[in-house]
Amino acid sequence: FANGDASIATKASITGNYNTSDNARNVTLSADGKTAFVADNADGLDIIDISDLANPTLTGTFDFSGSGHNPFEIALSADGKTAFVATYSGGLHVINISDLANPTLTGNYDTSGIAKKVTLSADGKTAFVADHSNGLDIINISDLANPTLIDTLDTSSDAYGVALSADG
Repeated sequence: FANGDASIATKASITGNYNTSDNARNVTLSADGKTAFVADNADGLDIIDISDLANPTLTGTFDFSGSGHNPFEIALSADGKTAFVATYSGGLHVINISDLANPTLTGNYDTSGIAKKVTLSADGKTAFVADHSNGLDIINISDLANPTLIDTLDTSSDAYGVALSADG
């Protein structure tokens, strides 16, 4: 028991699992915790229903195969209807996930490097993409179908991640 509280487990245990078809690089959960969005390397974006933790099931996929655009990380819009996916050599992909079973491409911005991580501004209008050797790309996503570059920050070394302060 943690701190003497019987409701807090002190040892991790596996409740359930779902074997993706490739290498899961990153997992992002929906706000309600019932859906997992998995960046599944060459097989794309897997959308998994985890409302029954013991029996997760595949709900939908978005296939990036054949494009070399392997997803690395996923950020979700505040309303949960859009996934922003950092896709290695493909830059930032904007995926409509309002129908979880049938995600569709809304738009993309092809960064000049290798898009590794993506973080959204608090207002949801800007994406910050860690673009490996090309630093940090700051992308306007106000028009989801046509993301545009605002600025690039030279990080003087490879950018692997990005985090924002609470005030943006």
